[in-house]
Amino acid sequence: MLEVARLTAGYGNKRILKDVSFSLGSGQVLALIGPNGSGKTTLVRCISGVLPIESGEVRVTGRDTRSLAAQERAKLMAVVPQVRAVPAAFSTREVVALGRTPYLNWLGQLSDSDQSIIDRSLQQVNMADFNERNVGELSGGEQQRLFLARALAQETPLLLMDEPTAHLDLQHQVSLMQLIHRMAHPTPEDLQHGVQPKAILVILHDLNLLSRYTDRVGLLVNGELKLMGTPQEILHSDALRQAYHLDLRVLRDAESGTEVVVPLEELRE
Repeated sequence: MLEVARLTAGYGNKRILKDVSFSLGSGQVLALIGPNGSGKTTLVRCISGVLPIESGEVRVTGRDTRSLAAQERAKLMAVVPQVRAVPAAFSTREVVALGRTPYLNWLGQLSDSDQSIIDRSLQQVNMADFNERNVGELSGGEQQRLFLARALAQETPLLLMDEPTAHLDLQHQVSLMQLIHRMAHPTPEDLQHGVQPKAILVILHDLNLLSRYTDRVGLLVNGELKLMGTPQEILHSDALRQAYHLDLRVLRDAESGTEVVVPLEELRE
């Protein structure tokens, strides 16, 4: 699905990413973690084509993204950015309809099929009742779900998410992560309705979300991918402690069986 090979990139003369390589398949949630400034958002920008790469390559379904027009890329990957800018007067339906842009005819008209996809996308994020509300009337958590619905309306096999849980309370964090996990691991009922498992790359800061909601974790430090493995492998790694400069204790919750990360104190250099 997604293949990143020896990717190097930056801004001007400042190199941010250095020789990053990994793969991501359908039906997987890959969490990208690391300290602030480690290059996580830059990596998403490179994969999506917003930022040119210096060397290496990015392939989605076997296609080199540098050879694709913007419309072709938009049919392969959807992005839920950290910073969202949409006029407050837009209705929720108008925002989600933007996800159908790559598929519109030359008149720019939405077909009956497009309308059905918009309806389904709003239902998937539990916002069907917000159909005609304006963006400016929505809370932060509701806006986050709305932009996820827009990405779902693109019907792409790959979904890129930059800190989707930022600024959300605990309830909305859990709800959103459950939805992300379900998009990669559809229920039998989802599959019956034509929902296909997605490949999802998500940037996270909360390490306690990893064990329960993700399949693989990549640790990015100073632009280099230091580790890639299961949540359990990464959470128990000394490299994680060194990356965050913290003494971390990892406990297993007896009821859920998931790991809980408890920071103890700053590591002495």
